[in-house]
Amino acid sequence: MSQYKSFAVAAGLALAGLQGTAHAQQAEQAPKDYSVEIYGLLIPFLDSAQTTGASAPGTVGSSMVPASSYTGVNADRRGRLTGGTTNIGFRGSRNLGPDMKALFQIESGIPVDGDPGPNTLASRNTHVGLQGKWGTAFLGIWDTPYKWIALQTGFLRGLTVADYSNTIQTPGFRVPVTTTQSGRTNTSADAAFNRRQGNSIQYWSPKVGGFSGRLAYSVGEGKTSASATTPSTEPTLFSGSAEYASGPLILRYAYEQHRDYFGLSAIAGPAANAFNPAPALASGISNANPSSRDDGNQFVAIYQLGNVKLSGGVERLRYRNDDSTAAKLNEYKRDSWYAIVQPRFGAHQVWGMYGKALKGNCTLVGGGDCSTTGLGASEYAVGYSYDFMKDVTFFAQAYGVNNDRSASYGTFPSAPAGAAGNGATAVGASTRGVGIGVQFIF
Repeated sequence: MSQYKSFAVAAGLALAGLQGTAHAQQAEQAPKDYSVEIYGLLIPFLDSAQTTGASAPGTVGSSMVPASSYTGVNADRRGRLTGGTTNIGFRGSRNLGPDMKALFQIESGIPVDGDPGPNTLASRNTHVGLQGKWGTAFLGIWDTPYKWIALQTGFLRGLTVADYSNTIQTPGFRVPVTTTQSGRTNTSADAAFNRRQGNSIQYWSPKVGGFSGRLAYSVGEGKTSASATTPSTEPTLFSGSAEYASGPLILRYAYEQHRDYFGLSAIAGPAANAFNPAPALASGISNANPSSRDDGNQFVAIYQLGNVKLSGGVERLRYRNDDSTAAKLNEYKRDSWYAIVQPRFGAHQVWGMYGKALKGNCTLVGGGDCSTTGLGASEYAVGYSYDFMKDVTFFAQAYGVNNDRSASYGTFPSAPAGAAGNGATAVGASTRGVGIGVQFIF
């Protein structure tokens, strides 16, 4: 009997050993088949900001700006804490076979400053898709290729209120510097080209000989039905980019088109004209104004010259309504550009940036005078950073946005929110700010 017991014990130990070996082998193999990681970035920025020079009532400027917008209201200097592109996310992949894997990412904003905001789960770049030798394709909410091509020109890994986007990828007119949307919202955000777009499918090509590309399409989930007084509209968005990268040089071009977003109506239509008793210059959606097409063309260049990074971009935004109502605004277009110099000395870095949005030009249905006088603006920033480690950086910077008398380019968030009575910069007001921050990457 003791022999049977000894045999049973030995067999049990052997089986346990085999199971332990199997589990160990599975544990070793698991990372090869399936991986998940947590990542994030914190970039709180403490600054002192104000606006000055807001255009007084009675100012005469662009015919696209209603008289009631000239308030003369400036925001007194005050301290504030902003969170920039602070975020936390989860991403991973699962092997599906030779040269094929599934991908996912869930990313959310973090209110590191304690202020309320759109920081719900998956409020930032979030997707699920497939990747192979042919490239990457996914469904979800993601930065458009048009927005993406300029991100690498930021001063740091994260972006703050002082970065390049205050006069690029936005037409001014109190349009948000950046926005996250899934379609048309019937707000000023419909005119924004710095977009994280939902209801989207994207494709990223592999890199071949230094060339690569990205395509994105946001479906018309917000399609409306026709009525006796309004047409059927189907808001859709297409965005595409091409890149050439070789050694220290990166060249990028992007084109984006918004169908039935009515960006022109958003910046000069009834909603934008709510406090002006005179009729709005641009029509809202109607049978006489049944569709629209807004597009942007942008070129970005980045060059690493030794320890100096040189970058910049040029852009043209164009907004068009298919309006047949006489004397109504049917087109506005404007150009902008910016340039950045960033020398690095070991753990130390300094930067200088200057950008300018031109006043552009506009046209009316049937002809007639359309003035863009005073719609130009410029922006600047100077800064310094020190890397304690590769993932922990201290920085200090001063920045500003200078509006001509009819312009209302701002920062994100505006400095401070509410200066114009609607959470945006007053017409003609220039923003000034200076502050310090810390960036932590994990």
